Amino acid sequence: MNLGAELAELREQFREHPRVVVRGLGELTTVAVLLLGTFALLPQGVTDGTRPFWIALVALGAAFVLLPTLVDPLRHEYRTLTGGEE
Repeated sequence: MNLGAELAELREQFREHPRVVVRGLGELTTVAVLLLGTFALLPQGVTDGTRPFWIALVALGAAFVLLPTLVDPLRHEYRTLTGGEE
């Protein structure tokens, strides 16, 4: 794979659909943070010192799941009912 060509394609996609590209990169970053955070916290277990980090990790995961499964369909329906553009 040619990294320059991949970046050029990403730039072109960003020009055409900036929201989709930003959201995709945000999802990729979120998944990476969840994975790294889980592997960093697992060896330590749940203690008083790590409890806030575990709660933050679970909250981030829940928000990551709720966005595409709950918020997006509701936003789509609202726009459809109010005649807004999609």
